[in-house]
Amino acid sequence: MRARFARRLRLRTAAEFDAVFKRGRRFGGRLFLLVALPNRSGRDRLGLAVSRRVGGAVERNRARRLLREGFRRAPRPRPVGFDLVAVAQPEIVACGQAEVDRELRERLRRIRPAPGPGGAPAPAAG
Repeated sequence: MRARFARRLRLRTAAEFDAVFKRGRRFGGRLFLLVALPNRSGRDRLGLAVSRRVGGAVERNRARRLLREGFRRAPRPRPVGFDLVAVAQPEIVACGQAEVDRELRERLRRIRPAPGPGGAPAPAAG
């Protein structure tokens, strides 16, 4: 059985991507840039931007698979949801899933620090 990446967890339209790129906060890294914008849905949604700079079709598809699987594995604290766009860097192709997972967890931690007093999310530091 093939598990698909659910539509409700994806950014799909150019307008959604544009909003994240224009108003989102950027969190750079060696393997990918993560751009995050809070949304009102209460769940995280992921969009992927993998250019030909990353490599040929095989390499770009590998980068997408690594990022999608990392997103699936990442812990998602509630109630705040984010629209996320991951912009792959060429270095991601040479990495394994564990390294992508580690970098994604670090980026998500920077977006959503540990909850503050009273269980409310602490404000994100820039």
